[in-house]
Amino acid sequence: MTEQPPVPGRRRRPRGRLVAIVSAAAVLAAAGVAWGISSASAAVAGAVTGYGGKCVDVAAASSANGTQVQLYACNGTDAQRWTIGTDGTLKALGKCLDVAAAGTASGAKVQIFDCNGTGAQKWTSSNGELVNTGSGKCLDATGPSSADGTKLQIWTCTGGANQLWALPSGSTGPTGTPTTGAPTGTPTTGAPTTPPVVTPTTPSASGFVHPGVLVSRSQLDFVKAKVAANVEPWKSAYNQMMANSFASLGRTPKPRATVECGSYSNPDNGCTDERQDALAAYTDALAWYINGNAAYAQESIKLMDAWSATVKTHTNSNAPLQTGWAGSVWPRAAEIIRYAYGNWPNEGRFATMLRTVYLPEVKNGSNSNGNWELSMMEAAVGISVFLDDRADYNASITRYLNRVQAYIYEPTDGALPKTVPGSGLNSSSQIIGYWQGQSTFVAGLTQETCRDFVHTGYGISAISHVAETTRIQGNDVYPVVGQRLRDALGFQSQYQLGAAVPSWLCGGKLNLGLGPITEVGYNAEHNRLGNTMTNTQTLTVKQRPAGTDYLFVAWETLTHGDNPA
Repeated sequence: MTEQPPVPGRRRRPRGRLVAIVSAAAVLAAAGVAWGISSASAAVAGAVTGYGGKCVDVAAASSANGTQVQLYACNGTDAQRWTIGTDGTLKALGKCLDVAAAGTASGAKVQIFDCNGTGAQKWTSSNGELVNTGSGKCLDATGPSSADGTKLQIWTCTGGANQLWALPSGSTGPTGTPTTGAPTGTPTTGAPTTPPVVTPTTPSASGFVHPGVLVSRSQLDFVKAKVAANVEPWKSAYNQMMANSFASLGRTPKPRATVECGSYSNPDNGCTDERQDALAAYTDALAWYINGNAAYAQESIKLMDAWSATVKTHTNSNAPLQTGWAGSVWPRAAEIIRYAYGNWPNEGRFATMLRTVYLPEVKNGSNSNGNWELSMMEAAVGISVFLDDRADYNASITRYLNRVQAYIYEPTDGALPKTVPGSGLNSSSQIIGYWQGQSTFVAGLTQETCRDFVHTGYGISAISHVAETTRIQGNDVYPVVGQRLRDALGFQSQYQLGAAVPSWLCGGKLNLGLGPITEVGYNAEHNRLGNTMTNTQTLTVKQRPAGTDYLFVAWETLTHGDNPA
């Protein structure tokens, strides 16, 4: 759909009770994380989530034979707790998920019934679809609709979003078939129902793809070829990068044992030095990959080695955010050097630094403004990839997905934005205060829009970065966060481009300055997935080549601009 400035309609009265965000297990499953149990493993139980993030639910929690199965807001009750059997069954309230009268025609009702071992109660999971073996048809949300009470049926498999289901944590689906699909919410015209697949280049024993933090080997190869052929915009973007001081071969690293960062970098004892040394290491790694000059790889190694030999802690009020920013960039450089260049004797010490100094500071998140936790989760995800740490990776994706839903508003959230578990936001007035006093909510508005676009840009950028990493790693969350990301980019872009600010938005005044943060999300959602993003496209092209914010964003026209890989 073409981005249009949203017009607020009549708002329902704000609710005192907050909208709950789906459980960690369901969120992780929705992100496409591959869960593994063998056919000999114990059955797994939990929520099955589908269209619009709603749960598969037994109507009125009735265990009577023939009770309709439907979509309903996730509530954690037994009516939504499905046991995924190794025999191909899904059971709730002691009954099996069943096609009424063993029907095989599209539109046949899906219900619960006494388990009887027939094909009407056998299901297999493939690419997110639940296929009834007796009919060969898919479990389908009628309409398609995600409204509470939407009846479930079987229908010819289409791969549509209303036929994609995320199973409980620990399950590979009925009969042990791996699940790879994820519910995508409301589909957007022009977007394929199945995202493109990234071919792993260097899979590790734990299943991670390397290099695989923000940029993949195939993306880097695409850029290298374009720069060698003097093709725009990559050639200009490369020249911009090489002209920056971060590409200097004579940079003197400035590591500290203790990096002390106060609010708005006051005090700044090593904060700027750390961020910029990390950005320089990433710049040098990119430069080596593109131009082949080993001096740049050695320069990157020099910077990483200096910090891994020195830094021990981050202190003062901005320590979590500082660690998130620097911790987002170090793994990008390290992935390229370790897995594409090699010859890095101190890579083990660098890994220890990430595990002991950075990861503990970021992985538990923050209840400050949303850009903090998003940047911290970007760092945690990237570090986990480099460390081949599946447990911390999964936990970080869960926290990230919760925060994305609480950072970007969508009308389906209800009268008020969602909140994250443990936020302490327990009333409408608290939520409105947290959203900078904004009380009218429209699609794409962020928790920090009315603060300023600079910090909003930090949040949107981190959302894009994590999504891009998950795509490379094979558990693509773009289908989960894509609608919010597109709307946030479009909403902010229109005003950054000069659209008049309505009186209902932030008191009629916005503090602009979005920064060079649109390329990754625009490339994924427009170029790869075919969504129309008029305002974002205009701003992206206008800002090319996108440079660096000198914090954690750098050279994204070069790495992601119109990059199909």
